[in-house]
Amino acid sequence: MAILWRPLLVFAILIAILVLIVLELFSCGGGDDGHKTTAAQAPTTPSASVAKPATATTAKRAGPSIAANALKVGDCVGDARSTVGDVTTFGAVSCDKPHDGEVYTLIVVRGAKGAKYPGTAAVTAKGQRGCRARLRRHVVVGAFGVGELGFKFVYPTTKSWAGGDREIRCMATFKTPRSEPLPLH
Repeated sequence: MAILWRPLLVFAILIAILVLIVLELFSCGGGDDGHKTTAAQAPTTPSASVAKPATATTAKRAGPSIAANALKVGDCVGDARSTVGDVTTFGAVSCDKPHDGEVYTLIVVRGAKGAKYPGTAAVTAKGQRGCRARLRRHVVVGAFGVGELGFKFVYPTTKSWAGGDREIRCMATFKTPRSEPLPLH
């Protein structure tokens, strides 16, 4: 009887592993907003932090301030790694000057005007999944050394949602400031 259980156990373990692989492959999409991108995996597992527009930040500004909810793809900032928690502004910097953050994608959170806020947990989960997956797809493989690349995102709050904010802004962060734009596909 024990001999019969071993092949069944091995088969069950193989099926479980296959299911986990399939789930991982199909759950990477995160924040789908209809954009097609070329797949490329970042050479490191990016670390993440969250910045949400709310009250104020205590970080030293790198340049003129840019509102967190006004960030757009291609914007570079000089204080991305030092601003965490409740953030309303970042220090804007030209991408050809030393900067430690660059916005690489926006994720639209679905919700019509007047729709109920989906909740901080839902919005941050979408930001974590979507920003990580898109960074891996956007960044040229081999562009960064181990541990050099991370990401953070700015997401709508209950108050900004009521004002029409529906975008999660994903920002690549660099351990060593760069003086050139992010190498994207």
